[in-house]
Formats: sequence, C-alpha cells, structure tokens
Amino acid sequence: MTGLLRLMLRLQAFMPLGFSQWLGRGFGSLNYYLGSRSTQVTKQNLQLCLPELSTAEIQTLTHESMRQTGMTAFETPAVWLSDLSRTSAWIDRVENEQLIDDAMASDKGTVVVLLHLGNWEMFNVYFASKGRMTALYQPPRQDWAKPLMAKVRGDNLVPTNRQGLATLYRELKDGQVVTVLPDQVPATGEFVPFFGQPALTDRLVPRLLRKTGARAIVCIVYRESGKFHLRFDEVDNDVYAADLITALAALNLSVEKSIRTKLVQYQWEYKRFRERPAGAKKLYKFDGKTQYYHQ
Repeated sequence: MTGLLRLMLRLQAFMPLGFSQWLGRGFGSLNYYLGSRSTQVTKQNLQLCLPELSTAEIQTLTHESMRQTGMTAFETPAVWLSDLSRTSAWIDRVENEQLIDDAMASDKGTVVVLLHLGNWEMFNVYFASKGRMTALYQPPRQDWAKPLMAKVRGDNLVPTNRQGLATLYRELKDGQVVTVLPDQVPATGEFVPFFGQPALTDRLVPRLLRKTGARAIVCIVYRESGKFHLRFDEVDNDVYAADLITALAALNLSVEKSIRTKLVQYQWEYKRFRERPAGAKKLYKFDGKTQYYHQ
C-alpha cells in the first residue's frame, strides 16, 4: 500500500502547477455539485461564521471554497516531493517579510502562527532558505502511512506529544523558529470566540510565548494569478497577555483578521466547531442534500 501510494503521489507531483490547479478546481466543483459531506460542512461553517451573507452569497462562496480545497489537494504532492528549485519558483511575492527577519534577528525565538489557508505547505518551501524551523504534526494512525509521512514531511516536524512539546520550548529558548497551526480542534483547551462562535482553542501558543519570551507572527500563504504569495502580520498585542482567556481570544481574533483578507481560500470544510460547550447542540448532523444542519 505504501509503495502504491508513493507512486501515485510521485506521478501527481510531476504535473505542472497550472494543470494540478485545473484538476483541483474540477475536483472541487464535482464535490460541490454532488453535495459531498465536505461541501455540507463548508456551507454550515460559512453560515455560522458569516451570518451577514445572503443565501446566494453563501452558495457562491461554498462552491469557490471547494475549488480552492481541490487545488490544495492536487498541488500538495509536488510541494512535498519536488526539488526546492522547482517549488520555490512558485512563490511570487512575500509581503511584510521584514517582520520575520526582525523577529529572527532578535534571537528571542519566533512563533509563526500559520493558518490552514491557501496552500500552507508552501511555507516549508519558503523557509528552507531562511534557516531552521520546527513544527508540530499529528502522526497518522495507520501504520503503513507512518514511514511515508516521515519521508515527505522531513526532519523539521515533531509529534504532538510531551517530547515534541519539549522540543518546541527548547528551540524557542535557543532563539529558533517554531510553527504552530492554531485553527484546529485540540484534545483539550478553552472555548473562546472564533468568528463569533465558541471554538475549543489550544493553549499552546500563549504558553510558548509566556514561558520563552518569544515573538508571534501570523503567516498566510495564498494563491494569486496561479502562483503563491506569502504575507506576514503582527498578532494582536493581547496575545501576550498574562490572562490565558484574554490571550486566546486575541489569538483567534488575529487568525480571523487574516482569514477575512482571503476568505475563500480558508479551509472551511474542517469541522472547527466539532466540540461544543456544555449544553450546546451538536453541529455537523446532516439529513440529506437539502438540509445542511440542525438548528
């Protein structure tokens, strides 16, 4: 199974970027018109997070979001497996690069808050010329997939366990760069607002900042004119607050601000609100193609 999957990824990685994106858009449209579960989750999340939009606007945004998701899926094998000389040419522009340069020059450690937007895997391509970077990842559950993912992910990722967390703290104290994707559902955390909805949010970023004195910067990698642009932004200053809830709310606000700049390229099909506060009704229960969620 591992050999076959690796072969399929290799074949996909050889495709020109434009062709991969074309296939991805078609795959996303197919999912949309078939009313796939990803499409239903995307639509529900958009309805929850953007109640000011009309039904027609939600439908249009859902369709385009699925096309963007499809492009990510078809681009990623090349990002994982191609030579850097090829994929680095796909990065067309970097905005506010001075933020990351200044943070690294301070030697106090840098936490890059990377979002599931556009093709976030391209951040590894960009940073390869910058220096050492360490990030957390969730190891796959399937035994056959572990050696494959270890190969494509490389040595800069550490597992989400005590040892991996210790590595992050050590890297930051040494003045290095750590990347965290905070817009996922953690095993434990605190419920704080995200697009006006209570979202279980990991405590990791504020804890890393408090214990190491590191600086945090938001990064998004988005598509424009068939290539990729990176943009760095400052986090809300309250991310550094001593009060945990204040810091987490500021973190989610910083994430939300960046998402709103490229709304359609965010990974809306992720079940971000899967965990709910006590007494709240569960989401993502679909009855069919026409009803998307229970009120």
